Amino acid sequence: MTMKRAGMLMAVVALVVLGTSSVRAVDEPVVGHFSIGASLPQGDLKDVLKDGWAFHGGATWFSPKRPNVGLRLDLGVDWFDMKSEFLSGLDTDPSTPSVVTPPDDGYGRAWSGTVDLLWNTNHTGSVGFYLVGGVGVYYTQANLSEVGYGTGYYCDPWWGYCYPGVYEGYYTIASQSSWDWGLNGGAGITFRTSGNTEIYLEAIYHWIDTKKGSEFIPISLGVRW
Repeated sequence: MTMKRAGMLMAVVALVVLGTSSVRAVDEPVVGHFSIGASLPQGDLKDVLKDGWAFHGGATWFSPKRPNVGLRLDLGVDWFDMKSEFLSGLDTDPSTPSVVTPPDDGYGRAWSGTVDLLWNTNHTGSVGFYLVGGVGVYYTQANLSEVGYGTGYYCDPWWGYCYPGVYEGYYTIASQSSWDWGLNGGAGITFRTSGNTEIYLEAIYHWIDTKKGSEFIPISLGVRW
């Protein structure tokens, strides 16, 4: 995603929010939310990462003067396993050029904290719609590991005896992490259940300003209360 496209996305979201009428869309000034769902890598990340999982939560503050416009804080993590095709192209032992020794496993994570403008449609029924977009800070991690063996002690919880043993596990062989800024924008549908509680389904596009640009779309099912 280029900076020009990112700027256009933010401009569209801002115009939609500022152009809405002042109507009552929620019953509380602060609305909490939590969601879980699938996270889909986009762009170059599709060649590296499998579809993963997303966990997000936070709160939205709605202005009494413009109750269908809110300021949303969202904290989340998106977790992905690396594709076997990508891992097979990596060599963990360059000292043997005739033999490729790929890592056994790998994953990527994106921790996010975003601040967004949220606009709810004016609706009085059980189904609603909203747009959301803003900026955020992202902490991304990538990790490669291999299956290995290590020694340790096991203590029997019943008899209290401890004895040494050899255990199999995954051991990190390479990792990297970075802090970057990014943009996000998306939409959601709400379904009022009872009182002020709503179930929502949303899709949010995230772009992170990494060296090559990182893109993913969490599609989540959540609850607002």
